[in-house]
Amino acid sequence: MKPVNRYLLIETEIEEEEESHGAFLLPDSYKSKEMSRYIIVNVLDCADDCKRAWKGRCVVESSMIDDISVDGEVYQIIPENYVVLLLGEK
Repeated sequence: MKPVNRYLLIETEIEEEEESHGAFLLPDSYKSKEMSRYIIVNVLDCADDCKRAWKGRCVVESSMIDDISVDGEVYQIIPENYVVLLLGEK
């Protein structure tokens, strides 16, 4: 999967969630309102027209991450202008 139009292909770093026994069932796509405004991601690939060759770990605005399902696989993308910090290569 190759992103285009100044998008980055990313994967979010998964934080360990505490196991809870709530009374409600929520869809897998539900995102908690308590989610931090920013999240650390790993950049897997970037579009050829990006202003730089993105690689490594970055902090991005979490509300701008889009999940795209293609042939049973879920990919995460974000426009490059929503990167707020570059943490470096892993």
